[in-house]
Amino acid sequence: MMRLLTFFLCCWISSSVWAADRVVCVTRDRAEAPQGAVIASTLQKGIALAGKYKQKGDDVTLLVAGGTYRLDKTLEMTARELGLTAGSLVVRPLDGAKVIFYGGVEIPAQYIEQAPASESRIRPEMRGKIVKVDLRKAGITALGELRNSGFSRPAVPAWTEVFVNDQVQKLSRWPNDTMALMGEVVETGSIPRNGEMDNRGGTFRYFGDRPSQWKSGDPKWIAGYFAWGYADDMVRIAQIDTTDKTIKLDEAVMYGLISGADYNRWYVVNLLEEVDVPGEYYIDYPNMTLWLYPSEKIEKLSLSLLAEPMLALEGVKNVEVQHIDFECSRGMGVYMERTENVILRGCRFHNLGATAVCIGKGVKPYDQYAHTGETNIPVSRMIGNLAQYIYKNPVFDREAGRNNGIVDCVIEEVGAGGINMGGGNRITLEPGGNYVQNCRISRYNRVEKSYRPAIQLTGAGNRVSNCEIFDAPSSAILIQGNDHLVEYCDIHNVCNEIDDLGAVYYGRDQSEQGNKLMFNYVHDLSAKHRVTGFYHDDGACGMYVYGNILYKAGLQPVLLGGGSDNHYKNNIFIGTPYGLYVDNRLENWAKGTIDIIKERLEMVNYESGPFKEKYPWAANYVSEGIATPKRNVAERNLFYDISKLLICPGERPYERAYMEMYDNWITWSGKGFDEPGFVDEKNGNWNLKPDAAIFKYIPGFEAIPVDKIGCTLPK
Repeated sequence: MMRLLTFFLCCWISSSVWAADRVVCVTRDRAEAPQGAVIASTLQKGIALAGKYKQKGDDVTLLVAGGTYRLDKTLEMTARELGLTAGSLVVRPLDGAKVIFYGGVEIPAQYIEQAPASESRIRPEMRGKIVKVDLRKAGITALGELRNSGFSRPAVPAWTEVFVNDQVQKLSRWPNDTMALMGEVVETGSIPRNGEMDNRGGTFRYFGDRPSQWKSGDPKWIAGYFAWGYADDMVRIAQIDTTDKTIKLDEAVMYGLISGADYNRWYVVNLLEEVDVPGEYYIDYPNMTLWLYPSEKIEKLSLSLLAEPMLALEGVKNVEVQHIDFECSRGMGVYMERTENVILRGCRFHNLGATAVCIGKGVKPYDQYAHTGETNIPVSRMIGNLAQYIYKNPVFDREAGRNNGIVDCVIEEVGAGGINMGGGNRITLEPGGNYVQNCRISRYNRVEKSYRPAIQLTGAGNRVSNCEIFDAPSSAILIQGNDHLVEYCDIHNVCNEIDDLGAVYYGRDQSEQGNKLMFNYVHDLSAKHRVTGFYHDDGACGMYVYGNILYKAGLQPVLLGGGSDNHYKNNIFIGTPYGLYVDNRLENWAKGTIDIIKERLEMVNYESGPFKEKYPWAANYVSEGIATPKRNVAERNLFYDISKLLICPGERPYERAYMEMYDNWITWSGKGFDEPGFVDEKNGNWNLKPDAAIFKYIPGFEAIPVDKIGCTLPK
């Protein structure tokens, strides 16, 4: 209760007592503006006016009258409007009103018609339930059309989406809430991962007869996990043969087609025949027609249109944007570049097609579908193929600025990840100081799934604190770089769909040293596939993991994939099939990654300068042998109701060569063993009683501050 009161007090202070030299008010009603305020009729004019005063050294408040502001282009807060330094600027609603920045369009009610009973593609049981909109008559001349989406695809604006009463509707699909198992692969197709660039789509067999019912014309779109369970894709269908029961893809997917695993599944989207549950829609793009089975009675029907960022801040300092809602857009919410002390506070990002917030430049989308990219054309206001270029050049400077924050924000129902945050320099190790604090992020993979986490960290020296992250098919946090801190976060019910990935993930770069995971609660992850709480992939090194609680955190809470110098101390592991999985993959099946790892070490000048000074142990990685795991330590940890403590597959028989184990305690419930001493295990209260047995069995164990974990935002 005290934390909640503190949060509300801070919000009141931040929005009420700014001592501004100047006040600018965006309003069409002069009577509602504060006395002495300068009036602006539009948002962009208000920003320009505020910028003139800020450049003179004034501290300025820009008040925005309540209402919905439709954006057909990006709002600019750049050095041109605001100047490079001088005073500060606070942007906030007038008198606490609700202010919405809106990237969509509302369809007038007169254009919403009952779908004709003569339409043969509508299922008989759906007749009378589906409405139809001629979008051209409603004044819409262009839509964001369906596109490829998936592993190694560029992060670009989403297709146009549909919303009823501000609730997202979904493209019609079959199966509705699951995916169909792939049958035998008839033709693998091109494998771009192996350098095959002729873009031949593969062919696989399907089960059942559902495709025989589809009458909609081409192109049809199919999505799923066509090879590996961490790599989804969405591509066009070239042909469905209902006699041989085969589906031929119109283009290649990254790894070609592989079937046989439970995660090798597929579904189709955007067929009128499959509009059969509330909230589904189909768009006939050639004829600009929307068909919709609304999720509820329509009072407001909206489509997302804006592809650009809603707000761009570039080359500016000392700006705070407070309590603005960013809604209904195909693109990202806010973009920042070369900014300093820019804060987004108490904002809501809802129903966006792309990332909510991006801090730092991206990379222009590649012309060719490839796993990695050799060329780099930095681009502003877009993420593009950033992930593929950083894979090749992890020291890329995104010009993300420093000391920027995203605080007390809610991000939900966004298409392609929550926050993509750069900052800092990987060669000099100068920290960025950018941070995400006290935010709630959920349902953030509606359009793009693979490597579009709730928070992606790049660069050096950035922080994530007190965030709640949940309800997503893929990862929560992706770490790239050095000296990042993730602390006091509540991460749950993520990785719901994938295989072989983790809630917190990093890997294949031994120069990524100094990252810390402290006092996080990771829980309720599926153990169906190879899901992990903390995943150190392909030789990942140098992470300090202290004071975390991992409860039912996947198949195993920790996977160390052949790296070194990872230190687990004072953590609690509860209720998973395995405790720690540690291997020596770089000595066997993953030998092919060694050259990549060496290149990345050389890029940061690992044998000299700031890197060697800060991480002297890593300066010897090549001379000691990159492939050999060493100095991984697990000490003073509790393993409770764990079926098997340590899994060490590989060629060496001596497990201590993989992980050194000291002063850990393993115990079980209900078997005559001493229990740890939790305050209320049945209800998930993992606080420890003062006389808890854990303090006896693990001398020096520090009680984890459970009550400080998570965010304080009201639900």
